[in-house]
Amino acid sequence: MKVVCSIAVLWICLITMWQSAGRVDAEGCLKHHNLTSAQVQAVAPSTPVADVPVAVKCYSRCLIQDYFGDDGKIDLQKVGKRGSQEDHVILSQCKQQFDGFTNLDTCDYPYLILQCYFKGKQSGTIAS
Repeated sequence: MKVVCSIAVLWICLITMWQSAGRVDAEGCLKHHNLTSAQVQAVAPSTPVADVPVAVKCYSRCLIQDYFGDDGKIDLQKVGKRGSQEDHVILSQCKQQFDGFTNLDTCDYPYLILQCYFKGKQSGTIAS
């Protein structure tokens, strides 16, 4: 039996991994971007970033905004000890893959990082 995962599973994994007292407010992010959890769940993790609604991409940014450095990229120091060593390796690989892109919208980058992380968690590695 093949399990079909939605992007909502990704958000749940990340919230669980990175949650610290009051820092991640998924409901607040949904409200801020005028989304429902059903709308987020309707986006498949394999959806190309260009086809993902802007609100969903910006929701992803909202969820992980506390982990961005001054350069607007994920800062692994801010992620700290959250998650496993595997999580950090995958995030590091995702950063390496996407940090050099200069033509991404501010909400595209976090979505791509989360999508990459999700794929890495599913397969144990990231696709280049």
